[in-house]
Amino acid sequence: MRVLRRIASGVFAGGVLFGLLWTGVRFEVTWIIGFAMAAVAILAAIEYVRLLSRVGINLSRAAFLPWVPILVAATIAFSGRYLNVVLIFAVACQLLRHLVDDPQRDGLLRAGAAALGVLYIPWLLHFIYPLYAYTSPGRPLVGLSAASAVLLAVWGFDTGAFFVGSLVGRRRAFPSISPNKTWEGILGGMVFAVVGAMVGVSISPAWRELVFWGGFPPLAITAVLVGGAAQLGDLFESKLKRAACVKDSGVFLPGHGGALDRIDGLLFALPVFFCYFDVVVRPLLDALP
Repeated sequence: MRVLRRIASGVFAGGVLFGLLWTGVRFEVTWIIGFAMAAVAILAAIEYVRLLSRVGINLSRAAFLPWVPILVAATIAFSGRYLNVVLIFAVACQLLRHLVDDPQRDGLLRAGAAALGVLYIPWLLHFIYPLYAYTSPGRPLVGLSAASAVLLAVWGFDTGAFFVGSLVGRRRAFPSISPNKTWEGILGGMVFAVVGAMVGVSISPAWRELVFWGGFPPLAITAVLVGGAAQLGDLFESKLKRAACVKDSGVFLPGHGGALDRIDGLLFALPVFFCYFDVVVRPLLDALP
């Protein structure tokens, strides 16, 4: 029953997200995805603050949480031109807030945790927007394909790791952090990540032509790296939850835990896929007639 609930809620959430992605491209309102980014990021940030409080690091919500939507807005406004300026200012404010006002040890811990939170959630999440908002004359589906490819690669990794690990998993990979993770599941997740990335890039005819006529090896390598990054992100959040003595970061989707549980792997995977897109794919697309 729990597995069925997990699948049903995952399919529903995926349908809503891809519906928003398609709507943004179809009606040329790509900024609409910013609302979804802000909503998920705020929920994840609230869960992050709550987890830290359980390990004795109490952050000021009033000083930390407002920076999440501000950084999301900076990602969208002016094509993200001033994002790094806002990011530096946000980190500086977090450091000053806790290093100056709080006691020595507590201030150091809170300053580090607050600065990490700004980088961990809104900054890592922002990489999906330049992928999605990328435009190429006469090729309106390239951005949608890019965002879909990284999302499907991460979800493919999670799905493959879960089902392959459940069916044939024997060798535990990280028993002290996540006892249910197995090397067999991770390998299966890598295969599913490649499949997911292939499905995503197939949405765009231009990108499909680039990838499936000589460009498949870089995509496959990147999908494997994305899967590895997703696993690292999952381990990082699992360590945080174990320190806080909780099973889930919150309640976001039935059978899936909190918002942070849902995006932990995606956060680490996004910059990996963005580098592949920016260094390998974008120059090839720009060179097309």
